[in-house]
Amino acid sequence: MKKRSLSITCLSLLFAIGASFQTLAQTATPTPTGTITPYPAPTRTATPTNLSETLQIDLSDDFSPDLIAGLSIGTGGQEAFLNCVVTIQNGAIVSDFGPQEVQDIPDFREMLPSICSDAPIQASDVQVYTPNANQVQAAFFSQPDENDTSRTVYVAAFPLGAFLTRGQWRIVLNQPVHAEVVATMPPITLTIFLRGAQTTGILAGFRPNEQVRAFAYDAINGGQDGWQYSKSFQFGVNEFGFRVLSLARMQTQSIVFIGQQGSVYISNATYQGNGSSQDARTVNGGIIQNVWAAQPGTGNNTGATNVPPSNTTERTDFHGVVQVYVPAGCFTMGSDQLGDINNQIKGQSARQVCLSQPYWIDKYEVSNAQWEQFRLETGSQLAYLDNYQTSTQPDTPRVGMTLEQAKAYAQWRGGWIPTEAQWEYAARGPSSPLYPWGNQFNGQANVYGTAGGTVSVSRYPEGASWVGAFNMAGNAGEWVSDCYSAAYDAQLVMNDPVSPCDGSNEMVKSSSFAFNSYTAQSAYRFVNPPGKRWFDVGLRVVSPA
Repeated sequence: MKKRSLSITCLSLLFAIGASFQTLAQTATPTPTGTITPYPAPTRTATPTNLSETLQIDLSDDFSPDLIAGLSIGTGGQEAFLNCVVTIQNGAIVSDFGPQEVQDIPDFREMLPSICSDAPIQASDVQVYTPNANQVQAAFFSQPDENDTSRTVYVAAFPLGAFLTRGQWRIVLNQPVHAEVVATMPPITLTIFLRGAQTTGILAGFRPNEQVRAFAYDAINGGQDGWQYSKSFQFGVNEFGFRVLSLARMQTQSIVFIGQQGSVYISNATYQGNGSSQDARTVNGGIIQNVWAAQPGTGNNTGATNVPPSNTTERTDFHGVVQVYVPAGCFTMGSDQLGDINNQIKGQSARQVCLSQPYWIDKYEVSNAQWEQFRLETGSQLAYLDNYQTSTQPDTPRVGMTLEQAKAYAQWRGGWIPTEAQWEYAARGPSSPLYPWGNQFNGQANVYGTAGGTVSVSRYPEGASWVGAFNMAGNAGEWVSDCYSAAYDAQLVMNDPVSPCDGSNEMVKSSSFAFNSYTAQSAYRFVNPPGKRWFDVGLRVVSPA
């Protein structure tokens, strides 16, 4: 295992660093950007609450349909989200597939376990029991018979909430004949969109607290002649990754849901999925970037605000981690005064950059204690790291993870690794000083020659940034999610820049205890081969506001 010598001078460091953030171990190269496979939803499943609190969406023109013009809206998926496990005709059961466990059906997410009858079903004759044996209200439908449109089929079905609560559910029908359906609901591990009666639906399997932008389309001639853009809107899912929605004219629309953290689902009017040529949970990565780089319009459902929720600038997230609020805004990113130091420490041209969405960012670097919580709660192989003598105490930064591992931690937290622009804006703010605290260095950070290793994540309060984030210079470098590209830099993208990853260069922001104060200036970035881990690189997490 290679180790970096710390006995070099600051002057030689500036001009002769041959291997910044030296390789200490290797992991598999991350999947390059192209087709993005969304992260699975967390496997922990708590019984959701407040299912009756439906989000009423008043569709508005917030985002241009051109953002997803390259995405095919097909109609080749499997038809009908309704599955009559028990069918009753003329007062007799003519088909009975139950009792049946839902996971025995090829894709339970494309059906709703139900009892269908040719005679009206009265609510007083139906009981639905949850896995806890509590009785809840069934969902009732009526629709034309598929084989005879002059006939009406009456349906008693599990409520949509059943798909969000694991365990065995039961529907008992007493009239017009006794029948019973039993289904065992497995945990939701993929993104889904389930349609209920009238305009109600449930979006689930998204990442906790993820922000979602949706694009609605109307079918032309039942979808046979294409789809016409209708409306767009934005909302957030809860900490369990789901949201109950009520959408106007939902039965005539196809909706494309694109989450800010990579979750995707495409739902066509009476279809779930888009056939073999277009997976409902996978789109080109460029589409996700375009959608979340877009400026919102003037609708009522979206738009950045400079006022944090509850008028507070600090909060503690679901895992007990303190975060500070970063409002939407503009700043000068980069610096024309700072050139490249070598092939790995890169400057960037100064330009005006605007971030359209506010966010929360960790007040401190992720500590060893917080990473240990991640390891214990998940047992994921991505949570297991080597220890380094430079960072062993519970309150010092966790270092030594690959970018892939850092992203896994952020996903567990319900957030993501910041983009370079998000990181640098949180460090510099609208006034854009060279360092998080100003333009002069007077010992406000743990750099080379100070401590010989990392120190507590809460040290150096005098070096906090404009939003109150500690150690955004020195102590440990920090991963950012986009990658270095000179060609992308040359475009001078102004709005929500995200440099794409092609598998060649990953980036770290902030100097560390092993580098001097000059490289601690916020505009610098450290460019490294993919799939590496470093003894002085850690992370912090961004969450949606």
